[in-house]
Amino acid sequence: MAYSIGQELIFTSPNGKKEKVTILKRAIDYKDGYIDEPNFKGNFDYFASVERNGQMENIFYQDRELT
Repeated sequence: MAYSIGQELIFTSPNGKKEKVTILKRAIDYKDGYIDEPNFKGNFDYFASVERNGQMENIFYQDRELT
């Protein structure tokens, strides 16, 4: 499923922990389907932000990890 930039979703980690994430970038918006920015690159479906321990972190995610 193609999620929208700014959309809030739930990430489920392999250990079952759930976290709210916000989509920042989508691979489908790039010519080669590969997120390629000056400060980050990754062969994932989404680049999103998540708050962990009071700090915002930006992490790559695959589509199957989000709901």
